[in-house]
Amino acid sequence: MPAISFQPFKNMGAMGGLFNTESRGLTQGDAHDDPAVRLQLCSGSLDDALATPVWAGMGVTESIAPTDSNVSGSVIKAATATVCNAFSVINQAYHGITTAGNPVPLFLAGGSVHYFRIGSGARIPLPISDAVAALATTGDPVGADGFVWDLTNNLVDVASSASSANPTVAIKLLQVSLAGNLTVKQNTDGSVIWETDKPCGLFLI
Repeated sequence: MPAISFQPFKNMGAMGGLFNTESRGLTQGDAHDDPAVRLQLCSGSLDDALATPVWAGMGVTESIAPTDSNVSGSVIKAATATVCNAFSVINQAYHGITTAGNPVPLFLAGGSVHYFRIGSGARIPLPISDAVAALATTGDPVGADGFVWDLTNNLVDVASSASSANPTVAIKLLQVSLAGNLTVKQNTDGSVIWETDKPCGLFLI
């Protein structure tokens, strides 16, 4: 028999780039896969009184449904100056509405939305202020104190630089991404679009 000119079972090193632990950019409201918390994903009915749509990565309030509402599960309302106890996500939310003028999936009053409660342990990318982005340069340990949900700008801010009219949220900052992100912007005409030049943070909620 002719000798084999190569060794088909020879071990070799993996090609470069196959085992990266991070990629460039985060997508607002797209909770990271985690088998330990995936069953914490909840679905609730959006309050009929909501004046504006909800999108992924927004602070919301999970409320107990009134007994006469015939709602199975919780009612999701807008966050208030004193209460923000959950964050909406895009995970498994195939019913989000998109149009030519609104490429971001939207969830409307009377419909439903998926969310994770604060305290669930989910890791969710959320838009952040410049003050939060600056925390990544200090080398400080992960902390859960001092963050608020900015009701006006729909982003996470540090309490020391935000209005007292915003609710405190007990979440931990894990990572800051300054570029390559997809975050949500609502234009003055009401349309909701993706932005690619705003900072985003990965939070443990």
